[in-house]
Amino acid sequence: MRKFLFISIVAFQLIGCISTKGQKLKVQNTTGVYQRQKSSEKLEFKSDGTYTLWNAEISFTPVIEQCDYASKGKWSVIAYNVLEITSEDYYTKQKGFEYEIKKQNKFSQDSLYIQVIFPTDFHSVKLDFTFNHDNSKSVITDKAYMVLPKSKHLWNRRTAANQIGFSLNADVSGTELYNGRILFKIFEESIDTEKYNYLTITLPNFDRCFFEFEPYYQELIYIKGRNQLLWRGEIWKK
Repeated sequence: MRKFLFISIVAFQLIGCISTKGQKLKVQNTTGVYQRQKSSEKLEFKSDGTYTLWNAEISFTPVIEQCDYASKGKWSVIAYNVLEITSEDYYTKQKGFEYEIKKQNKFSQDSLYIQVIFPTDFHSVKLDFTFNHDNSKSVITDKAYMVLPKSKHLWNRRTAANQIGFSLNADVSGTELYNGRILFKIFEESIDTEKYNYLTITLPNFDRCFFEFEPYYQELIYIKGRNQLLWRGEIWKK
């Protein structure tokens, strides 16, 4: 009985080792660059467990500003014929969310002045400001500079501290295909609007590449053959 139990345990361990080696071999075979059929768009799997989705090359003129890649993050094998990718925005804070607030006190004390500065002229977004978690007093606009009456949006003047939330919503009206993010939550802070009534918010890294970054969370990619993948209804060949 003991001998049978020992043999069973050894056999189970051997099967586990074979399975593990097979999976490692699959990972090694999967690394490389795959190109989508009828496109120059490429998907690269690196041996360090990271991936990069490279944008297709622009062949028409005039050439517009383009980012080198559309997405990057981590990948893994979760079954013998299935890969999984998760983009970096789900496990690290990207630089595009960084901001700076310059607080000043000037002009009329009855108003709150807000100016938002982007790194470039490209910012196809709506600015969304909320005050004290009251949606009825929120402001959504495409203007980067605004003057708001305190009596309409903030607590009464006896309460100096106001909770201000700032986010950006992608303006995708008229867009047929959009794979990027819709909502960008920048900050929520308590600000003494009696002491500081002029806020200059700078977004130093909110550029086109950050805006168009494509998020993927546990996205599945199927291994169709030795050098082929099936993803988003398309064949990608190594």
